[in-house]
Amino acid sequence: MHTTVNPQRFQAQEISLSPLARGQSAVILGGLRVGRVSHAVSGEGKTTWLWSLTGPSCTSMPLDLRMCGESTTLAEAKLQLRHAFDEWLRWAMDQEGPVQWHWTEAAAERAGSDEEGGLALAG
Repeated sequence: MHTTVNPQRFQAQEISLSPLARGQSAVILGGLRVGRVSHAVSGEGKTTWLWSLTGPSCTSMPLDLRMCGESTTLAEAKLQLRHAFDEWLRWAMDQEGPVQWHWTEAAAERAGSDEEGGLALAG
C-alpha cells in the first residue's frame, strides 16, 4: 500500500533492527519500516549481509540514489543502509510537502535477538 509521509518525521532518529525471521530483520526508523537486512551464507561458506530500503517509494526519486547493497559485516550493512537512507532523506526534504512511501508500520520487537542489533544470525 502506498501513502505519503512527511520526511521531517525521520529527522534526528536512530535506526533499530527488529527480527522478522531467522537471519532477517526489519530496519525501523521513526516508527516505520524503512528497510531490511538479511544474512546469507553462500555454498562456499562466504557470509554476506544484504540490505535494502523498502519504505521510500522509488517512482519519483533520482536514479542515482542507491536503494540496496551487500556487505561483509552487519555493521557495514547498517552503515551503508543508513547512508543510503540519509541520501534519500536529503532528497525528500527538498521536495515540497509529503513524499510517496510504501506503508509498513513497524512491528513490535520480538524476543530472541542477539547482541548485534537484534538480528538472529543464520547458521
